[in-house]
Amino acid sequence: MKKPDRLVIRNTTPAEMDFVIAWAAREGWNPGLRDAECFLAGDTSGYFIAEADGKPAGCIFAINFSADLCMGGVFIVDPEYRGGRIGVALQKRAALHAGKRTIGFDAVEHKVKNYGFFGFKPAYKIVRSEMPARPAGKDIETVDLTLYPFDKFKAYDGKYFPADRSRLMAEWIKQKPSGAALGILKNGELAGYGVIRKACTGYRIEPLYAENPGIAEDLLLALAGRAEPGAPVYLNIPMVNAAARALAEKYGMKPAIQLVRMYNRVMPENPLLQNVYSQMG
Repeated sequence: MKKPDRLVIRNTTPAEMDFVIAWAAREGWNPGLRDAECFLAGDTSGYFIAEADGKPAGCIFAINFSADLCMGGVFIVDPEYRGGRIGVALQKRAALHAGKRTIGFDAVEHKVKNYGFFGFKPAYKIVRSEMPARPAGKDIETVDLTLYPFDKFKAYDGKYFPADRSRLMAEWIKQKPSGAALGILKNGELAGYGVIRKACTGYRIEPLYAENPGIAEDLLLALAGRAEPGAPVYLNIPMVNAAARALAEKYGMKPAIQLVRMYNRVMPENPLLQNVYSQMG
């Protein structure tokens, strides 16, 4: 543990976002290749870096989506400085940015106790699960979400996320040519959608929302079919969804990372959590 003589917490510049994402990759979190530009489409003031004696030593995200909700992430302290005050300083800065908003984080399992010191409580477990190889193809009729009316997509996404994240999602669905954002229609309206993006290792499917297990499976097959043959595919499966767990078992998915969704206040209501087959995180 190294204690700096001078510690500064400041906003991350756009030019530093790739550096921060590289940190996340080093931690084994396997970010998407376009994550930096997608995140910058959200709350551009919600990304912070810690400088210890002029050297980058940590970072944290705190994205204000609404007057009530802030989602945090990419909370990293360089191993050289862990155990000191940098993590505390980053958390305090994120909390200051969030104000009175509820803050949500996905904590790696062995860090849950640390988040507890800052007032966060577990809501449910998320398992990042790996599909070892692309499943056999299936003739599935889907729509490209980049060609679908965005106002209708925004309304559908709003059923699953308790705030307006349209600025982020407008970029998130632009994953071509290395990924895709696909929906399935029922009576002309979205009945589910998912996004696959190329990551540092393999591909990640998130989110994946569906009104029933059949639609979820069709979307999974359609999205995974966009991955390179033999490349692993990952989903963030909320363990409160029994149908999602069953789908993971059917396709031989194995746990890669254990996460815990945590909130510092009351968990936002999401009556459709049982329709979440892969959660953004």
